Amino acid sequence: MIRRPPRSTLFPYTTLFRSNLSVCVEAGIIGQDLERLLSIRGYCTGHEPDSIEFSSLGGWVATRASGMKKNVYGNIEDLVIHFKTVTPMGVIEKNCQVPRMSGGPDVHHFVMGSEGTLGVVTEVIMKIRPLPLCSKYGSLVFPKFEAGVACLREVAKQRCAPASIRLVDNDQFQFGMAVKPGGKSVFASFMDSLKSFYVTKIKGFNPNELCVATLLFEGSHEAQ
Repeated sequence: MIRRPPRSTLFPYTTLFRSNLSVCVEAGIIGQDLERLLSIRGYCTGHEPDSIEFSSLGGWVATRASGMKKNVYGNIEDLVIHFKTVTPMGVIEKNCQVPRMSGGPDVHHFVMGSEGTLGVVTEVIMKIRPLPLCSKYGSLVFPKFEAGVACLREVAKQRCAPASIRLVDNDQFQFGMAVKPGGKSVFASFMDSLKSFYVTKIKGFNPNELCVATLLFEGSHEAQ
């Protein structure tokens, strides 16, 4: 007799297995809804693609999606334990629910990245983690894009990458500043002006050449 681990139902089509840190979900759920349901119980998947407000779990699998926090949580292929794919010929799935099998080719890798051409993903079992106790955001400013690339190369070489690190070139930076919402307080506006003065006047960075790396750190308060 095989005993299933203790579980709790988050939603009619979402089942949480606390003992082995996994969740079974119908693949049509939207990403942000899945994260919201898991956060109620103190968990997360850590998979946050830019399209999380609109994309579905099944879509993540079918497109072999990557999230902005892959440095810690991995890509979707690192998070998936098991999934079902319905095709005109029947259902494709592994004969056991384990993260890895060494006997023969992995059927998951035939479906992931197929973008729906082989069938429709209907159910996914994936890994989850406890919500991080602390999240902190930051940024680094570089005089030129080449300097930013050199910094990220060094971060990768030293294997000290935070949960998310992104290098934004000058065009993206200028666009982001242009669409930045207003309505800030007087103090916040003053601080922004002060930072701009320091970067452009004191450090001598050219506003038309500088680039920015955005950072996200997650973990315990002690680690932060």
